[in-house]
Amino acid sequence: MKKTRKRYLRFTLHRNGAEITEKQFSNAIWSSLLSLYGEICTADSKFYLNSYDAKKGTGILQCNAAALEKVIASAVMINSIGNTRVSFEPMKTSGTIRGLS
Repeated sequence: MKKTRKRYLRFTLHRNGAEITEKQFSNAIWSSLLSLYGEICTADSKFYLNSYDAKKGTGILQCNAAALEKVIASAVMINSIGNTRVSFEPMKTSGTIRGLS
């Protein structure tokens, strides 16, 4: 079985309102992935929110290399989480976390 390649994405989550928790943000991306691409693609994406700073709105997410564009598209489609308006800005992608520095 061939090992799948991972990709890491550094991002900024801009918000207009209350802080967004890690769990709220992760659930919003999962929901967006499910509605846009279905269960199989969502499961194959191996999406994982590696780190997230709720105060700054910055973080790193991890996914399968083949699903990177779909994960980014799903995150960009999110315009609100709860009552807070948000916008997702991808900053940099890399094959390693160290490469994001």
